Amino acid sequence: MSLKEEIEEKRKEMIVDSYPMSIGEVMNLYKDGEIDVHPEFQRFYRWDEEQKTKLIESILLGIPIPPIFVSQKTNGIWDVIDGQQRLSTILQFLGVLKKDDNTKYDPLVLRATKFLPSLGGVSWNDENLFLPEQKINFKREKLNFTIIKEAAENDTSKYEMFQRLNTGGTHLSAQEIRNCLMIMINKPLYELMNELHNDTNFKECTPLTDTQAEERYDLELIVRYILYTEFSDDFVDQIDKTRSMDVFLTEELEKYAQNKDNNSLFQEQRKKFCKIFTLLNDSLSENAFKKYQNDKFKGPVMVAAFESIIPGIFLNLNYWELHKEELVDRVKEIYTQKEFVNATRRGTRALDRMSQLIKFSRMWFAHEN
Repeated sequence: MSLKEEIEEKRKEMIVDSYPMSIGEVMNLYKDGEIDVHPEFQRFYRWDEEQKTKLIESILLGIPIPPIFVSQKTNGIWDVIDGQQRLSTILQFLGVLKKDDNTKYDPLVLRATKFLPSLGGVSWNDENLFLPEQKINFKREKLNFTIIKEAAENDTSKYEMFQRLNTGGTHLSAQEIRNCLMIMINKPLYELMNELHNDTNFKECTPLTDTQAEERYDLELIVRYILYTEFSDDFVDQIDKTRSMDVFLTEELEKYAQNKDNNSLFQEQRKKFCKIFTLLNDSLSENAFKKYQNDKFKGPVMVAAFESIIPGIFLNLNYWELHKEELVDRVKEIYTQKEFVNATRRGTRALDRMSQLIKFSRMWFAHEN
C-alpha cells in the first residue's frame, strides 16, 4: 500500500467533528451523565487554586481557551480525552463536580488577579460578590469541542489521541499517562496496580526519591513487573531495540489491558506478587535492587537490577523460598557477571538492556531441582 493510500485509509477511520457549546449546556450534559470527565484523573493533575482562577478569569474576560477533545462512544456518551482539568475546574466553579465516590468537590473559591483584583473570595453561590446576571453570562460563554466518534466498541483511536495530546511533557509524566489510560481501558487492572504498589514488602524493597514518588515511579515498576513476567524469550528477541522505553511500556501495557481475558488471572498475580516481594524483603529488604559492590549494597534502586531479578525469581519462586541464603549470594553475584556488565555498558539502549537482562535473569535464577 502506498503512502497516499495509507493516509486515505486512516483518515476514513478518524471521524471528527467540531462545534462550540455553552458552559450551561455542558453543565447539563454532565448532570445528565452524558459526559465523563474521569474524576479519578484529578490525582494526576497538578493545577493549584491560582491556575484554576486564571482559567475562570480567562472565560470572564473572553480570552479563548484551547478546545476540549472528547471521544463519542457508540452509546453517545462523551469521554473527555484532553481538557479534563479545564472542564473539571469549570464544573467545580459551578459547584457540580463530583468525585469518583459520587460526593461533590468543595466549591472553588477564586483568588484576586492582576486584571480582576475583585475576584478574590468569589464563589458561584455568593450572590453578593458574583451577581445573578454575571452567572447567566458565564453560563452563556462558549467552549470549543472537538469530537472523535468511535466506529466500534473496541475502537482504540481515543487512546492514541489521548497519548498524543498528553505527551508534551507539560503536566503528566509517562506513568501518569499510563495510569489515565488504564482507567479508560481497564479499570480493574488499574485498581490491581494500585493495590500491588501499596504492598508493604514492595515498598520496603523499592525506596524511592521524592521526585520518583511524585512521578509515580513505583507504579512504573509495577507495570514493568506485569510485562516482564509475561514476555516470552522469543518476544524480547524480536523487539525493535531502537524504540523509546516509555513508548514501549505504554503500548505494551495498552495491549495487555485491552485483553480482558487477563483479568481472570488477577487473583493469581496478586498472590504471586506478594510472595515474591515477601521473599525479597525477608532476604534483602531495601537492598533488593541496589548494586552490590566492594562488599556492600549502595546507591538507588536500579531498574537494571529489577530486570535482572524479577523475571528469574518469578519462574523459580518455589525453589528460592526454600533457599534464602543462596538467593542473597546469587543477587550479590549478579553485578560481576559478564551478561550484566555487557547489558549495562554505557551507550546500550534501554530496550536492548531490558531484552538482555530478562533472558539473563531467567538463566541466572534457574536451578536443577
